[in-house]
Amino acid sequence: MILFTAAWRLFFPAAGLFAGLALPLWLLMHAGQVTPVTDPLAWHMHEMLFGYLPAALAGFLLTAIPNWTGRPALKGAPLAALFALWLAGRVAMFMAPAGFIAPLITVIFLPALGILAARDIIKSGNIRNLVVVALIGVMALAQALMLFGPAEIGINAGFATALALMALIGGRITPAFSRNWLMMRKATALPAPFGLVDKAAMASTIAAAISWSVSGSTAITGVLAIVASITLAARVARWQGWAVRSEPLLLAQHIAYLWLAIAMALLALNSLTDWVTLSQTRHAFGAGGVATMTMIVMLRAALGHSGRPIIGGFGDWLLFVTLHLGAALRVISGWMEEPAWVLNSAGLLWAFAFLLFAIRVIPIAMTPRQ
Repeated sequence: MILFTAAWRLFFPAAGLFAGLALPLWLLMHAGQVTPVTDPLAWHMHEMLFGYLPAALAGFLLTAIPNWTGRPALKGAPLAALFALWLAGRVAMFMAPAGFIAPLITVIFLPALGILAARDIIKSGNIRNLVVVALIGVMALAQALMLFGPAEIGINAGFATALALMALIGGRITPAFSRNWLMMRKATALPAPFGLVDKAAMASTIAAAISWSVSGSTAITGVLAIVASITLAARVARWQGWAVRSEPLLLAQHIAYLWLAIAMALLALNSLTDWVTLSQTRHAFGAGGVATMTMIVMLRAALGHSGRPIIGGFGDWLLFVTLHLGAALRVISGWMEEPAWVLNSAGLLWAFAFLLFAIRVIPIAMTPRQ
């Protein structure tokens, strides 16, 4: 079956469908219309952070690692087994999240993914990419803490690790893809090469992420987040985002990275003032940075690995505008006295974008390479 020939064919459509369907279900739970789980908020946070994101990561890493290492890609029965493990976690966390078995099932997936990734990276001698494996390990630990306690540390650590992953992966591919596109058009202004600003951005981001994970929204976290926000914004400003504005599949990467700087600024305000809530901060990281970065990476990878032109159209503009608008409205709703209608609109827009993504990518995943 063609779906088992490449990780992206399985995990990318599944991630899109899961996000697009789980969010409306959460809105119904939040409104008190349905109560299928005992703790809807905990389910929502866990499944967005440790359900959706690992699927997107698995599809990306298991597709990228063969290019990094020259080793054969995971496919067939082993790939089907890994996907079944992810799917079992989603079913278990919905059917019986309060028991011990469901958390045990779902917590296995990230270590399994990390082991598979580490095996190929180590065997190929491509040691520099072990940093991605290390971040997967930290995320697995964060999930275990959320499920088995202390939950608050696990949640913060999960968001912080997701931020570091997006900053690392997005920081590699965004300027590289933009540079290639601009060079093909003989542009003279190209994204700046990796340098001091990039190092400062990654160092300050990791420092803020560690502080947030360990101590929460403290003054130290706030100061580090200010530095990270400034350096992340400076980093993305050097990548010639305005020059690629006509290509949605490139512009979307720049805006997604900008979400990381915005989210860091909100973390600083949450840590140092009472102007921003923790929920707004988390949604800026999750609904903003993580969702927008993973979606564009998945779409570009699906097009590229299926042999299709990596060129966006009207549907892609609609997809990304809807996704970013939903994320922005979710953050803004925290400043409103009557936020319900804005919150619901934000969630529906965000979910609609993921369903559009699923409609876009499923036919690609189910047809042979062109």
